[in-house]
Amino acid sequence: MRILVDEQIPFLADSLSKVGDVVTFSARNLSKEFILETNCKFLFVRSNTKVDKDLLDGSEVLFVGTATSGVDHIDLDYLNSKGIYFVDAKGSNANSVAEYVVFSILHWALEKGSNLCELTIGIIGFGNIGSLVGKYSHLLGLKLLVYDPPLLEKIEFGKENNFPEYVTYCELKELLSKSNIVTNHVPLTSTGNYPTVKMLNKNMLDLIQEDALFIHTSRGGVVSETDLLQILTEKRVSVVIDVWENEPQINSNLVDLCDISTPHIAGYSYEGKLRGTLKMLQSFEKFTNVTPNYSILEKEMQRYVPLDKRVFKSPKLLYNKLKETRKLLEDSFFLKSIIYNTDEEGKANYFDKLRKFYPKRHEILDCL
Repeated sequence: MRILVDEQIPFLADSLSKVGDVVTFSARNLSKEFILETNCKFLFVRSNTKVDKDLLDGSEVLFVGTATSGVDHIDLDYLNSKGIYFVDAKGSNANSVAEYVVFSILHWALEKGSNLCELTIGIIGFGNIGSLVGKYSHLLGLKLLVYDPPLLEKIEFGKENNFPEYVTYCELKELLSKSNIVTNHVPLTSTGNYPTVKMLNKNMLDLIQEDALFIHTSRGGVVSETDLLQILTEKRVSVVIDVWENEPQINSNLVDLCDISTPHIAGYSYEGKLRGTLKMLQSFEKFTNVTPNYSILEKEMQRYVPLDKRVFKSPKLLYNKLKETRKLLEDSFFLKSIIYNTDEEGKANYFDKLRKFYPKRHEILDCL
């Protein structure tokens, strides 16, 4: 069986090499012609590969896996119409993103000299990432407000467990107006009862408190960057952004105004990538009933030894640990350093390069 694997998915090609004919590819260079030429049956991608009719029509692809949590780069309707089996790696990078949010909160709070126990965080979206952010925020002593109407409906119909006792549920406008920290963790959707495209527009962003912290790590299109730029000219709001509209053509002005600007790497911890690979292998085995080689991956995953949760009792220590291991301020420096020194094509190439050659950064917190 011919298997195409994005070269940036760690250990996946090696783990599948004994069960099929594996060919690796660079995401930006993948084409329909290449898929047809290789007679690909299995395709494993990441978020920078658009998988739709234009890529797959006329091919022999039976299985598509994305080693990412988000699926807005996948045309699910098309895959369903063709009977193509699809899997994602939802949840695999949740701890990585949660660490990013914790670091951003600590960086902002320590610079301001704020007492975390006196602050409220508003979490928009309480799924894999949002709920973990909630657990860590509770350990930091923050009060929690949550907005997630699809999850609330499931709870009301008995399909999900209730929110933790430390969570107060409220509507979006109330969350935005009452929170000192706002972070969003929703998928990018344009249909359904609760579409999220441009969900955080000027009417909503206007409600954010003066001197608040706004963290954006979900998908670029959830926030209107034009409206956010206008808000930043009208009030003091600290902003941390990891995801951008029109990646890799990012908005230089917004990059410059952020406290921390990073090139869509919040979920790029080494352990998060390994969990994504594991989910791809497990899904492949389930679909084919063929067992891949797990040994290399398992050996690597056993190296992860997280800190005890008592570290949350010392915010300064936790901050320094995260600063040392995740090096997010360095990531921000590198992204900001290029925005005024090259043309638009150069910026886009640099953005892609920062992601493609992202260093090995380890998690230190436990997936509680």
